[in-house]
Amino acid sequence: MKLKNFEEAETFLNSLIKNGSKQLFQSEKGILRMRYFLSLLGYPQEKIKIIHIAGTSGKGSTCYLISKLLFVHRLKVGLSLSPHIVDIRERFQINNKKISKKKFVFYLNQIVPFIEKLKNSSYGSLSYFETLVGLAFYIFYQEKVDYAVIETGLGGWYDATNVVDREDKISVITKIGFDHMQVLGSTLDKIALQKAMIINKNSQALSIDQEKIAKKVIKETAFKKNAKIKFIKPLFLKEKISLLGDYQKENAGLAFEVLKLVAEKEKFKIKNEAVKKVFKNAFLIGRFDIKKIKNKILVLDGAHNQPKMKAFIYSLKKKYPNKKFFFLLAFKKRKDYKKMLEYIFPVAYWIVFTSFFEKNQNFTRLSEDSKKIIEFLKLKNFKKYTIIDMPKEAFDYSFKKTRDILVITGSFYLLGEIYKFIKD
Repeated sequence: MKLKNFEEAETFLNSLIKNGSKQLFQSEKGILRMRYFLSLLGYPQEKIKIIHIAGTSGKGSTCYLISKLLFVHRLKVGLSLSPHIVDIRERFQINNKKISKKKFVFYLNQIVPFIEKLKNSSYGSLSYFETLVGLAFYIFYQEKVDYAVIETGLGGWYDATNVVDREDKISVITKIGFDHMQVLGSTLDKIALQKAMIINKNSQALSIDQEKIAKKVIKETAFKKNAKIKFIKPLFLKEKISLLGDYQKENAGLAFEVLKLVAEKEKFKIKNEAVKKVFKNAFLIGRFDIKKIKNKILVLDGAHNQPKMKAFIYSLKKKYPNKKFFFLLAFKKRKDYKKMLEYIFPVAYWIVFTSFFEKNQNFTRLSEDSKKIIEFLKLKNFKKYTIIDMPKEAFDYSFKKTRDILVITGSFYLLGEIYKFIKD
C-alpha cells in the first residue's frame, strides 16, 4: 500500500480508530505492542533525547513553552501534542512548525508496512494513538532533533508514549487532579502513581508542587527509581506571559525549570531577553483563546475535566469580573460533566449543549445521555438551556443569541469543530 497524498494518509489513519474513539487505554498489553512496533522501526525513541510530560492539567501548554524556550536557544526541537485540535500535524512539529503535508505522507508511507504487519501479529493491531506516537518518534529521529518534547495521551504508566528507557530522559509532571478515574483510579494517590511512573531509573524529573498525597507518591516513585525529583512552587515565574489564566504562570515556571536543566546538561547560557520574548508572545490554540468577531467576544478553551474547568472559570471571572456568559458546551463520553457544570452554572445566563463528531460517529454524551443531562439540569433547577445536536447549528444559534461574550468549552474535540466555522 502506498498513500498518494495527505487526504489518503488521514483516511488511512482514521481507519485505525476503534469504537468511535481516537484513543483506547491498552494497559500493559499496549506497551508491549508499542515496544514491538518501535523495534520494527529501529527503536527511534532510544536514539533521541526526550522530555516527557504527564499530568492532569497544563500538559499541552507546558510542552509548547518548553519547545519554544529550547528553540530560542538554538536547539532543534520536536514537539508532539495530544490531542490535535485542527490539524493532525500538530502532533509532528519541528521548531514549533507543523511538518509539511508532503513530509507527513513520506514518513507515514515508510512505516505503513510495519503497521500492517502488526495486524497479523500476536500483539494485535495498533490503535490510532499508538500509531501516531510511533510516527512521532520516527519523524523526530529522522529529522535529527536535539530534543523531542512528548505529551502523554492518558495517564503515564501504560501510556503509549512511556516506552523510552534512556536515563537522560527528563520527566515533567504538571498539576495532578481527578480525571479518567474509570481508568487511572478513583483516588489522588492512584492517579499520581500513574503519572509518576513516567520517571525513568537514574534520571531527573521535575514537577509542579502537588497536593500532599500526590507529592508523596511522586517522591516515593522517584526514590525507588533512584531518580532526582524537584518540585516547583506555583507562580514561581515573575515574567509577563501572554497566555491567559493564572494556571499558565505555573506551566511557564515549570517550563523555565526544564530550560535551566537542559542548559546545565548542554552547557549553554540562558538568554533572559529571549525567555521574556517567548513568554510575552506565547500563543497556543484552544487555551483561553480570545477572538473578536462582529463586536462580540469568543473565548475558546479546551477545559475538559474538573480541575481544568475550575481553573478556567476562575480565570474567566478574573478577566471579566461581574459578568455572566453564554456557554456552548460538549463533553466526551465518560467525562464528569456534572462537576464541570457545577462551576459553570453560577456564571452562565444561558447554555447550549451540542456534540462533536469523528468519522461521522457521535461519541459525545449528548445523544446517548441527553436525558441524564436534562435530569441533572432539573435537579439543579437550571432552566436556561438549549440542546442543538449539530455543532454548526449550535454555534450559529449561540453566536446570534450571545449578548457580548460567548464561551466555548468542554472538550478540545468541540473546539476542533468550532474552529472550522469561525472567521476573524
